[in-house]
Amino acid sequence: MRPATSICSTLLLGASLAMVFAAPASAQQTIDEPSLSPMLFGKSQKEREEEAREQREKEEEAQRISYQQEEDSQKLDEPRLRPLAFGPAYDGEDEYDRVGTRITSGDDGDNQGFFGAFNFLIPDATNLSIGLGPVYEPDYFGSDDYEWNVDPQVYVRFRNFLFLDDEGVDIAVIGFSGFKLGPTMRLRKKRKETDNPALMGLGDVGTTFEFGGFAATTFLDRFAFKAKVRHGIKTGHRGTVVDGSVTALIFRSDALSLSTSATATWVGNRFADAYFSVTPEQSLASMGNLPVHDADAGFRDIGASATAYINLFDRWSLNPYVTYSYVYDNQFATSPIIAQYGARDQFRFGFHLMREFTFGDDD
Repeated sequence: MRPATSICSTLLLGASLAMVFAAPASAQQTIDEPSLSPMLFGKSQKEREEEAREQREKEEEAQRISYQQEEDSQKLDEPRLRPLAFGPAYDGEDEYDRVGTRITSGDDGDNQGFFGAFNFLIPDATNLSIGLGPVYEPDYFGSDDYEWNVDPQVYVRFRNFLFLDDEGVDIAVIGFSGFKLGPTMRLRKKRKETDNPALMGLGDVGTTFEFGGFAATTFLDRFAFKAKVRHGIKTGHRGTVVDGSVTALIFRSDALSLSTSATATWVGNRFADAYFSVTPEQSLASMGNLPVHDADAGFRDIGASATAYINLFDRWSLNPYVTYSYVYDNQFATSPIIAQYGARDQFRFGFHLMREFTFGDDD
């Protein structure tokens, strides 16, 4: 019996020792187990990563909502730049043009081919801006006598097809890839010899209807170039005029936008004769005050301008502006109406209080 008892004792002793030595390893495994209660040892790595991901998604959603609210507010309240220069404000939906310029014929112009001459039959939107304000300007081009006048303004953009402002009417018959081309027309107001004593004896230069063509494009999302060639076809000067301009969007915010332009004007012989030449008969009529002068074709002037667009409240803006022109070619500068009674430096400044209207769906 003793051997059996000894064997049992030995087995019990071995089991006890195994339990004693195995306990620390089991306890250590329990401590390191990642699935333990977070109340004791914190969250697992997987749970922490999931929580961080959810937090990032919430922050991105909040940022997106804030950005959309800002865009909606800007779209409603932002004063628009001149439609002929940059068009409506960028609304975040057009991937092509980040300044909001739409040279093509309508929102779907890229899908309508090169020609958009008949898009006016189904217009989806028309923008109209009207305004009024004072302007301080020479009483004739080249004069050094300045006066205050009332300066009404009308800007129209008709479905990116027809554009109207103080420079005339442009009709975008062709429009594609940031480029537009078509006919242009302008009504140049009458210059009366009673406008200034320096003009006495020259007679009036009648109101002139000018007709021709224009080309325009935008580039780098904030520059616009335009060139116009027109010819006087009704009374007035009956000459040719070529205008070129480059306009740059300098700054834009909810409250303020600022643009600047560089310009140049070339005129033909008939235009030069009408406005700057003095015939022997005219010299005699002026009692000799204006000597005979013959002006030929050339660059009449070069210049620059700056315009600010201050947002007042919904669809109202205040637009102060200043322009400077320099009588470039000496044959114009030596005309007696400039050399004797005027100046080569020409300034013009004022402001307009503008109200914008939108007809149709512009989205």
